[in-house]
Amino acid sequence: MFRPFVEVNLIGPGTSGVKRKFTTGTKNKTYSPLFNESFHLKIMKPNDPIDYELQFSVKDWCLMKTDLLVGVAVMPLRQVVETGSIQDRLDLGRSLYLTKENMSIVIILSQRVHDEVAQEFVKLKKLERAEIV
Repeated sequence: MFRPFVEVNLIGPGTSGVKRKFTTGTKNKTYSPLFNESFHLKIMKPNDPIDYELQFSVKDWCLMKTDLLVGVAVMPLRQVVETGSIQDRLDLGRSLYLTKENMSIVIILSQRVHDEVAQEFVKLKKLERAEIV
């Protein structure tokens, strides 16, 4: 049974002391779920949201094993601030496209083993949906 839910992750500077991950409830028996939920984000530079982004990970809830990734999408926080909310549909990808420069940043941050925010950033950017055979 398909039970989708969404993880919303705040990514940006100065987020080490604030809640960065929000999760919706699951939607039962639907392949076209609508999520009408609110989250309150605390960012360090509220007048400059250009440095922040929201990463959406749609997952299928599983009781006995790891939740399955359905797809990922990223939205600049600036876009949410301008409109006041998210009213759009997001196109989900199998994974995030990383340029060579972006991949270099991920590799550098992955070496910061004692930095919790860096490790979470690397994990989020490397999410990839499994191939269904």
